[in-house]
Amino acid sequence: NCACAMTAWLYEIEKKSRARHCSIFHAISLILLLQVSSIYGAFQPKTSVQPVKLPNGPGLFSTKRRQPDTIKFSSPLLDEGYPPVVEDYEDGSLDQKPLLVYLPGFDGTWMAPFIQMPELSTTFDVRCLTMSMDDRSLYLDLKQAVVDFIYQETQLPSEENQNATSSGNIITRIKNLRKKAKPPYRSVYIVGESFGGILASDVALTLLEDQKLGESLKGLTLINSATCYDRSKLSSVGPKVATCTSSFSYNIGLVQELLPILGDEYSWSQLLLILKAEALPSVIDSAQRESFMGRVAFSIFQKLKYMPQETLKWRLEEWLTHGCDLMRSRLELFRQYKSFPTLIIAGERDLCLPSIEEAERLSSIFINSQAIVVRDAGHASTCGSRIDLAAEMRNKFFGRRRGIGRTAMKEVAAQGEGAYYGMEPRYDGRNDIGLSPIKYWSRKNYR
Repeated sequence: NCACAMTAWLYEIEKKSRARHCSIFHAISLILLLQVSSIYGAFQPKTSVQPVKLPNGPGLFSTKRRQPDTIKFSSPLLDEGYPPVVEDYEDGSLDQKPLLVYLPGFDGTWMAPFIQMPELSTTFDVRCLTMSMDDRSLYLDLKQAVVDFIYQETQLPSEENQNATSSGNIITRIKNLRKKAKPPYRSVYIVGESFGGILASDVALTLLEDQKLGESLKGLTLINSATCYDRSKLSSVGPKVATCTSSFSYNIGLVQELLPILGDEYSWSQLLLILKAEALPSVIDSAQRESFMGRVAFSIFQKLKYMPQETLKWRLEEWLTHGCDLMRSRLELFRQYKSFPTLIIAGERDLCLPSIEEAERLSSIFINSQAIVVRDAGHASTCGSRIDLAAEMRNKFFGRRRGIGRTAMKEVAAQGEGAYYGMEPRYDGRNDIGLSPIKYWSRKNYR
């Protein structure tokens, strides 16, 4: 009751701020909403469908190490109760869709592309690798975890997978299936963003080198790939922040040095357009999608937690530096896979990495590739409102097949200028008030 009362009160502030057309009230109300997210989260009803049980067993290729609890694979849309995906899960059609595995930046979360996920789910079963803020796994352990996960998801049908997991004999089951040389039953598409671009390239190459898994891998998408980390602004700024002599100077460094190279000039403007109900991202075109976006916003501080200094130092050295060095020579091996389709995406205003320059270099290595520059997008917002990622992936990987959904951004959104690029009027035609936060958890919008 307390959480609902607080939400209603903040909602009234939001209404008044809209009536006055006063931006400062929108910003204050958003900050307050996010600050109480941890309180509200404790009162949120739990989804009636349990999150997908994803195997965390020993490696199946080169090691027998058990995957640490700090590395997980999740289905964000299912975990957040997004109704269409819950319904797909309940009727058994979810695992009939191609598997999309998203590999994140060194923050280890799926927050960067989250508004793209509802539209992506119309074509793919979206799964995400996540690493907790205290995770300091070796780069090769991360790679092993992703390869093992993809192997298990492509070789073992869902029902057998769950039975094997519950009975504790998953390794035996999978080995028996492998002996029978069973072909992969699902297509796989890997999406890697920033550091995830390094990891995705390495994993994709490993899968292509395996005769069976190579059959299942149908496409690779690289977004602001950190395969250029050694030539980046991040490589000079990051280590200085990570080696600060005190926690105070470290926190100042995060705010003054790292945060400015992650954003762009339109991020806040587009946020205000959403708060003032003037526009929404073109991929958020229904109450269920807006509710998903709102629920994630409420829990943002639960998902984007503070990164300890030692963790930042470890990830810059072990993940980015080591991974970039490793892939410097391995990338050239992709030239032999001339028909392998690859989508390369770069933010035009990326201050963190030389993403456009890297996209041009990667295009020369991946023979069957397409490069896209996202207009005015910064590093962290390339997969925000200024792209329709699902449409771009359909266009590259599915071509002109009928019934696959749109293959380009909606016309109104594509014609927008400045902060309005990628945005469109609200789906409900209202311009005075948005969807009430209380409705984010209504029966129609949340399962």
